[in-house]
Amino acid sequence: MQNLIPSEVYSSLILQYLYDAVIVTDLEFRITSWNLAAERIYGYNAKEVIGKSAMTILRTVQNNSTRENRIIELQTNGIWQGEVFQYTKRSERLTILSAVSFLKDKSGQTIGIIAINRDITEENKIKEELVDSEERFRMSFDNAGVGVCILDLNGKFLRVNKKLRSMLGYEEFELIGKRTNEFAYEDDKVLFDSFRDLALSGSKENMIYEKRFFSKEKNILWFEISNTLVKNRDGEPSYFVVHMNDISGRKNAEFHLRSAIKEAERANQAKSEFVANMSHEIRTPLNGVIGFNELLLTTNLDSDQREYVRNAISSAHGLLGIINDVLDISKIEAGKLVLNEVTSNLKQIINDSLGVLRWKANEKGIELRLEEGPGIPEIILIDATRLRQILINLLGNAVKFTEVGGVVLKVNATGISPQKIKLEFAIKDTGIGISEEQKTHLFQSFWQGETNSKRRYGGSGLGLKITKSLLDLMNGKIEIKSEIGVGTEFRFFIECSFGKENVDQDSEGNNEIHKEELSHYRESILSDISPRILIVEDNEMNRELLKRMIQKYIPNSKIIEAVDGLEGVRFFRESLPDLVFMDVQMPNMDGLEAATEIRKQPSGSKIPIVALTAGALYEERKKCFEVGMDQFLTKPIDILALNEILFHYLNRSTLE
Repeated sequence: MQNLIPSEVYSSLILQYLYDAVIVTDLEFRITSWNLAAERIYGYNAKEVIGKSAMTILRTVQNNSTRENRIIELQTNGIWQGEVFQYTKRSERLTILSAVSFLKDKSGQTIGIIAINRDITEENKIKEELVDSEERFRMSFDNAGVGVCILDLNGKFLRVNKKLRSMLGYEEFELIGKRTNEFAYEDDKVLFDSFRDLALSGSKENMIYEKRFFSKEKNILWFEISNTLVKNRDGEPSYFVVHMNDISGRKNAEFHLRSAIKEAERANQAKSEFVANMSHEIRTPLNGVIGFNELLLTTNLDSDQREYVRNAISSAHGLLGIINDVLDISKIEAGKLVLNEVTSNLKQIINDSLGVLRWKANEKGIELRLEEGPGIPEIILIDATRLRQILINLLGNAVKFTEVGGVVLKVNATGISPQKIKLEFAIKDTGIGISEEQKTHLFQSFWQGETNSKRRYGGSGLGLKITKSLLDLMNGKIEIKSEIGVGTEFRFFIECSFGKENVDQDSEGNNEIHKEELSHYRESILSDISPRILIVEDNEMNRELLKRMIQKYIPNSKIIEAVDGLEGVRFFRESLPDLVFMDVQMPNMDGLEAATEIRKQPSGSKIPIVALTAGALYEERKKCFEVGMDQFLTKPIDILALNEILFHYLNRSTLE
């Protein structure tokens, strides 16, 4: 089809609808043509600008060039291109990419100037923001306080910041293009590979883990690593961003802490073993001292001799009390002391505790009395042994430190519920008193109020520590009031259940008179039997002592003596005894091994085995029961306790 539009008109239409502004001026720079794009960009319509100076309308500025220089370049090259700043009708500054050339007629004569201008204000703004963003990212990346790197999907370094380079000791060119695992500890290389597989499968796109690396100096560094998979706009995996925080110091501290804990545990274990061994070594000779003196009391002695023997026994029991205190502290510190709450007679516990100290109070010429409040229950559920121990510790201190006046034990009860009661015990003395500075140390192990060479009162310094620990176990509370030269009052509170049940009169806590009555009754029963009794004990004196104690109650008994576990097992098979006394610590084969072997014998399951142990620790008693022993006697052997065991296992009904 024939084009009906003249070429001049056609060209004019093209220029009119171009996206870029087309501005034509004469040689005096007066505007002669102004297309629609120019109207859109600058805000002027054609009527407002035609015939006016382009310099006035556009107010063109260029930072690195002048108008004269641009004209010279245009005249020289026939075209000028560059960025300039121009202004809209509303005086808004625009960044314009401009191309300016001469306009010629058909004969080649220059008739004007044509400029094609593109508004790149927004484009430049976006570019500047991108540049700023890139710069901020670069600054943040390079100057981050932790190591940061970018890895490709195979784990190769793409970028590495200064901190990471400093930590590893490598230059950037030594890391770029290499896999992180080339610098990782061998056992830890699987960590990145495992995460990479999870990330690429879509299971997990970020993970925090700890990993070891080798520095350039071959030092092992611990890093806490935060690894994140970054995806592109299409959701496809692109690269990994990794933050690496050096935790070598923390790991070293943890290592030293673990080592310190293990060392402390080893030291505590060594201490427990030492305490157990010392207990054994001290109790073994004490067994002889107390046992033979108690046997001596059963012979014909005059009054002076009997007093001397009783004093020797009392001194030995004093030493035994110190040993028991040390063992209690060891058990408390190891968390092995467990309360044994049973139905007990409260008044009997109180009277027993006062009875232990009454002779000492009488000896010193001071008063020791009890004041009971209303509503004191007779029967309570309590660990009677430990309550008695608390009372004896506090009463013993009060008597010890009182020279004039006396000691009073006050007991009061307050109901909490129909089944529960709160007991308050107050031990008040007129003794030497305790200073404020001393009060801060009262419940510490091995602390004593007197530390100089003129000590008058003695003691191990463990009683109050044990008392406080026992009350803590009972969920109790202890308070103190004291004044130097006036006296001291200890007050403690415990809660317990109470009732009206009868207490088993054979239980622990019965008075010595009742025990001796039972002993005489049992002795009359045991004197008519003739059992075979095997004693397995490596200490000759202890064998002789136990033999004489048994024969006191059972004169017709046949005693078989073995010096160690091996001999004990052999003698058991040969003699088939009715009762076995087995020492725990022996050479060649100890008592635990020997008891295990005896229980394997055809008749070994029926014969009672009583452990002889100088170690009163919970662990040792537990081991005795675990290998099948039936009962235990703690050295020094209590002759009345032995009487009870002999009667229990060897009375006529048992033997028949």
